[in-house]
Amino acid sequence: MDAGPQAGRARLERLSEGLLALLPVTAAWLSILDGPAERYPLVLLAVATVQMSALAWCRRFPLTVLLVVIALETALIVLDMEIFVGVLAATFALGTWGKPVQQRIGLVVGLSLLGIGMVVSIAGGAPAGFAVVGIASVAVMFVGFWLSGRLGARQRGRIRELEADRAEVVRRERALLARELHDILNHSVTAMVLDATAAAETGTDVRETLDRVARTGRDSLAELRRLLGVLRASSADGGHDPLVVPPGLAQIDALVSATPLDVTVVRHGDPGRLDASIEHAAYRVVQEALTNVVKHAGPVATVVSLAFAADQLTVSVVNERPVTAGNPGSGLGLVGMRERVLLVGGMLQVTPRPDGFEVRAVLPSRSVACSA
Repeated sequence: MDAGPQAGRARLERLSEGLLALLPVTAAWLSILDGPAERYPLVLLAVATVQMSALAWCRRFPLTVLLVVIALETALIVLDMEIFVGVLAATFALGTWGKPVQQRIGLVVGLSLLGIGMVVSIAGGAPAGFAVVGIASVAVMFVGFWLSGRLGARQRGRIRELEADRAEVVRRERALLARELHDILNHSVTAMVLDATAAAETGTDVRETLDRVARTGRDSLAELRRLLGVLRASSADGGHDPLVVPPGLAQIDALVSATPLDVTVVRHGDPGRLDASIEHAAYRVVQEALTNVVKHAGPVATVVSLAFAADQLTVSVVNERPVTAGNPGSGLGLVGMRERVLLVGGMLQVTPRPDGFEVRAVLPSRSVACSA
């Protein structure tokens, strides 16, 4: 279900790593094109190319890449040249992909070399104040790029956790839907079997036909239990009665009266006869929406609207905006609600309004045709 976003994020990460690896070569070319000041332009370009090749492995070997890049940069400094952007890129990669022990080693090595460089500069005759300020500035950049990498890694970890939570909600919702589908059909088929069996026992000329219907119903019920039992294997719950039909539109008023909210229920159109799965999806939308209102908005006035049309049922739950408005659209409960609506062929919209907040679901009516 999340394969698309994950693939897109993976492509963006590969692109960012490629651009990161190109930084040393880009900096070297700019330095060469800027003027003939570089003593060994070919050496500078060669070292930058090796740094680029090393950075291509920064995800797998972040500490090794940093040490290699620092060693190459040190060689350039001995030749009175520098790129340094490669060191910053490797430091960023260490913060992003490095293990804690690798990061500690990398920071100690980098800062120690900077300290040694400051001592060498002062010993070589450079003004002490200039050397301290210069090395301190480089150290700040070094630590800053490492921190940026760490923050990016934590953000990606949080995104993965949220995606895992969403996947778990979707999995539970699908299992719950399988159970409820089983309950609905089990109830219907069981009723058919009981009616047909009773007619077969009391009828005369239709006895054989009704007996065959009852036998077919029993076989279908057994097959239904077998197939949907696979879907329900991960969501077993003790004490569940398979003959109880899940709540539908008839239970909306009872649901509303059980909430601490001032709720007005408005119905438009002729409800007709709807599939039990559609009715139950509508019930769950209202239930979850009212739960969100209680949780995020408090005891505010709320309107539940049920609009029946020939081909669709529109369920709308609108609550007034409280004095201190929360964020009722950020919970994982809405993920399960959206999954339920999508699985029955509907659409869900969660929309902030100037005067409040609205949850709207449009469900296909799929009216049940009655035989004459």
